[in-house]
Amino acid sequence: MNINFDRLISFFPLKRNALIFALVLIITIYFIKIEYFVEEATITLYLKLFAWLIGTFILILVGLGFLYTLICYVHFIINKKTINPKIDIGIDGNIKGEAGQVPVMISLPKALLPLLGYIKIKIEFENGNLSDTIVINKYSKGFEKLLPKEGSTLIWLPDRKQYHTKGFIISFIDYLQFFRFTTYKKSPSSFYLHSSEIDIPVNEINPSKTKEEVEKIKTSRKVQGDYLNYKDYETGDDVRRIVWKIFAKNRELVIRTPEVINPYASHIKFHSSFYNLISKDLTSAYAISMLNYYKDIVYNICLNIKKKDKKVEFNIDQAVNEFVTVSEKDRIGFQLSSASWQNNYSVNELKSSGESVICVSSLISIEELTTLIEKGFSNIIIVNVSRHLDNQNLFNFKNLILRKDQKSELSKLGWFLSSTRNKVKKNEKAIEELVSNSNFIGQII
Repeated sequence: MNINFDRLISFFPLKRNALIFALVLIITIYFIKIEYFVEEATITLYLKLFAWLIGTFILILVGLGFLYTLICYVHFIINKKTINPKIDIGIDGNIKGEAGQVPVMISLPKALLPLLGYIKIKIEFENGNLSDTIVINKYSKGFEKLLPKEGSTLIWLPDRKQYHTKGFIISFIDYLQFFRFTTYKKSPSSFYLHSSEIDIPVNEINPSKTKEEVEKIKTSRKVQGDYLNYKDYETGDDVRRIVWKIFAKNRELVIRTPEVINPYASHIKFHSSFYNLISKDLTSAYAISMLNYYKDIVYNICLNIKKKDKKVEFNIDQAVNEFVTVSEKDRIGFQLSSASWQNNYSVNELKSSGESVICVSSLISIEELTTLIEKGFSNIIIVNVSRHLDNQNLFNFKNLILRKDQKSELSKLGWFLSSTRNKVKKNEKAIEELVSNSNFIGQII
């Protein structure tokens, strides 16, 4: 069982300032006693009087902050059911945003803010991880007692995925930051983060299938035909297209439908495969990093297609968690946020329905890719998912001074020595050899 010390420390009532102050006070009193309190003298009386005044002042100062903060905490506990934290992820209050440094705003309607103090909140995610601290230290515009208190910050959320929160750790802290009264508020919610826009070189991809013959294309092209579709034999059909193997087996006369030249197309069918047979651990730090990179490339390929006024019908090889209504504009980013590496469903199990593009990662096995190429799909895009890891600085000194939760890169030294890298690089080299020695249509990115 993993113990989250950060979470445990959040519930400790004394903050670091109080401990330091207490230590300094004890040391000071000890040395003063040794130096001046050996013999009764006039200076000793003055020191005792001064110490009494200072002590009284400190007691009032500390006690005032303690009592007011405690009142705010008790008020929150009593009204806990009606005071719900409101969270906005991303920009303009949307429940989506780009992964990385994500703007987060949290408000606490009707909560009391400690006098000159703070309310600090950490988001607890489904996996037990905690976010950076969001400080509630200001009122919204308007009448202070009625409008919610709020705070905002940037928190580091690097994964292009769906985040599910369990609740909030809420701490009330006095103005001296001596005391901390913490409670936990269950408040399940979900949001998703997608990739940002990047420039990538993508070959021209054209629609190859139509649902409705409405939109004409510049150049007519062949659509589904030989070796894809069959139909019952009818009088007048070319007998040379009869499939005699099927007749011998089922005693049914069927013919292959020929390829036809179609001047219409309505959309590009784009299938993205997350089939991964190379990574032993599909949830390791390097596997997740390669997954994020793969999603970046797929997302931006689709954006480039859309920028050329072409329609994209996007699909992935796994179920999508539809926890929110998503507009058509954001659907690709949302679908990708649901995806993860899997090793159960092969891309070759895909039933052909006129896919214009099939995108796979370099974590696909050579055998699977060979079968896919032999099927003769019109476009196969292969993404070398280790490229971004190889492009980092070798020792990555930047991470030595950054906070752990703000590291934007993994250690290349660790990557260079890992067994995963050897497997991935070996597979990518084999893929390049296969592509150069086969009838491959597509590109490697």
